[in-house]
Amino acid sequence: MSRQRMTQGVTYALLAGVVALTIAGALLLGAYFSGRSRPDAPFPAQSALDAVAVDGVAPDLAVLTLAGENDERIARAARDAGELETAYATLAYSTLLPDNPRNGLWLLLADDFAAQDPNRALVAARAALDMAALAPDLGDLARADVSLQAAKTFQDLGAEEPARLALAQAEEIGRHGLSLLPAQRRAILARVSDALRERGDTEAASALRGQLAEAVVGSGVQTPATVFRLSDLRGSIVLPADVAQIISRRQEAAASLAARWLPAGAEERIALAAALGEALLAEDEVRTSAYSRLGELSDADRLALLHDQIAWQTVKYRVARRGYGVSLVPAWEAQVDAISQQLASTYTELINGYGRQLDALDATSYDVGHMDLLRQGLLWSRLGLFPGDAGLELGRQLVEASTTMRQRLGNAGLGVATSDDAGLLFYILRGGAPSEQAATQDGG
Repeated sequence: MSRQRMTQGVTYALLAGVVALTIAGALLLGAYFSGRSRPDAPFPAQSALDAVAVDGVAPDLAVLTLAGENDERIARAARDAGELETAYATLAYSTLLPDNPRNGLWLLLADDFAAQDPNRALVAARAALDMAALAPDLGDLARADVSLQAAKTFQDLGAEEPARLALAQAEEIGRHGLSLLPAQRRAILARVSDALRERGDTEAASALRGQLAEAVVGSGVQTPATVFRLSDLRGSIVLPADVAQIISRRQEAAASLAARWLPAGAEERIALAAALGEALLAEDEVRTSAYSRLGELSDADRLALLHDQIAWQTVKYRVARRGYGVSLVPAWEAQVDAISQQLASTYTELINGYGRQLDALDATSYDVGHMDLLRQGLLWSRLGLFPGDAGLELGRQLVEASTTMRQRLGNAGLGVATSDDAGLLFYILRGGAPSEQAATQDGG
């Protein structure tokens, strides 16, 4: 089937929907964490967002998110149509996807790109591994599963050290994750053992199998259940009617471009892009005015406003970088640095706003919320959604906060640590007592 027929079919279909453990365990982990070999080629250092190749994005599919379609649906439809760059760009710029579908799509795209663009596959797998360690809304079972899948992808791509780190993280989760049932621990650790055997580490695989009966008991520490989520601090806003009207105009222009792009000639394509660009400029003007008319907001409602602003500024940032595969607003392309700085400033204000809200909570809720906030901020930075270098400070604070929390729990559970064994900074989950962690870092 031709690209035009396949993509056009997907486009029309989507348009229809528009509107505690032993020293032996520590020594075994040391076999993973202590390796110091470097990959044959430098590991790609760019963020997932910066790795978008805009020339490969199909505009007719990409702009469907501007027509009101769900990011996940567009990313999956683009994969089905063979438009991997469009799927990648949609995922990389998405601010609305929940953690579970986001990490699932990163793993799928890592596999998709493995044969044709190994560097891109490595970036996608690293994004998934970042999510396994940092995404606030993932449970221990999901974190372990993502780590195991990322380990296989890294291994298949010949990235030995990231594969080692991902596999070691899966074992750490299986041994020390506080939310796991015994059967879940056994399943995770059995999969780690199988993966070790597939790698040729038969001695380590057999050693782990011999420890399953003891390891599945877990830490024996009971932690109080908490239903607190960072999102509980967020209020809501109602934007004026003129914003809804201008959004509708932008969606119509995007839908028109999507429907008519493939059969259109060069001149009509220019006109379609210009019409959508004009709608985007008009929306930016209306939004700016509307935001200024909202007046004084509560701290909770201010967080909701900042989330809305980030979503819109990310659209502008993508347009400015031609992330929809076509030039839509040339004026924004000339202002990409200013738009990036504005976006970074809004993220900073959002994180600080959550921090002020957290200060008023009880100690338990504060600890949970503080960790989640640092995880989320660092993840935004690692993925490239939060421009700038704030991730380094957020990472430092997160490692410190996770260490403090584990100390309060008697060194139970998982903490966030760093590793540069792969020639690039990774954030990984580790458990056990400090002496055991030191043993793994020193190679036993």
